[in-house]
Amino acid sequence: MSLFKNVSILTVLMLLCSSLTSISSFASEEPILENVLATEKVEGFSTKVDLDEYVVSKDFDLEDEVANMPSIDKMTTEEKELFDSIVEEQVALAGLENEEEEKLFANAMVDFFDENSETYNDLSLAQTELIEQVEEINTTTYKNDDEIEVSAKKIFDKTFAIEKAHAVQVKVGVKFAGAVFNGAIGFAIGGGVGAIQAFIIKKGKKEAEKVFTKTVVSRLKAWGAPKLAYATGACVTIALNYLDVGNQIAKQLDKRDKRPNNGWIDFY
Repeated sequence: MSLFKNVSILTVLMLLCSSLTSISSFASEEPILENVLATEKVEGFSTKVDLDEYVVSKDFDLEDEVANMPSIDKMTTEEKELFDSIVEEQVALAGLENEEEEKLFANAMVDFFDENSETYNDLSLAQTELIEQVEEINTTTYKNDDEIEVSAKKIFDKTFAIEKAHAVQVKVGVKFAGAVFNGAIGFAIGGGVGAIQAFIIKKGKKEAEKVFTKTVVSRLKAWGAPKLAYATGACVTIALNYLDVGNQIAKQLDKRDKRPNNGWIDFY
């Protein structure tokens, strides 16, 4: 009986040691990117993207490339096709409710990168206008007995109106900011979400963190949000663990701005 007990204890100890060794080995290894990024699903995602040789070379400067992104009216045919494909992808990732919202979202992205638009490189104004437009199409109207159109906004109380406005902010605010980040970075790299992830894999997460942080800080200053630049490093560090890097950067910035977690980035 004593022998049996000793053997049982020895067996348990051996199994425990084996488990601890496996856990230690797993923890010490650099996690596979796809597994880490599985915390956020993006349909059709693939890191198997052939990046241009220049993009992966030491001479490539992401910050400069993004800063020098041409206005839409100055893009070549090939560049315009790339930009359009990125916009199409970002609209799909936004998960909007109907075609009208998708069209507004796409137009807002186009206008943001068009120097002839009033929202060119003005992320705060672009967000505001998009939110107002989406809110407007979601406001129903009907006719009363006198055949006079009455806005549904006048029917509901103030609390409901505020909640509805906030819901629209959450729906498109951060998502649009994230799409803009993806649009600028993706265009420089040569593709959408998949290309951005291929770039991260090629550079390695530590190097990618440096260049992404530098680039986002530069863009925040250029787009009117210099006060948010201080939080960029932490935002990028977290965002690199997700498939949709731009959207996650925007979410993290929203957590750290003047009015945290209100659904859009507060610039002032």
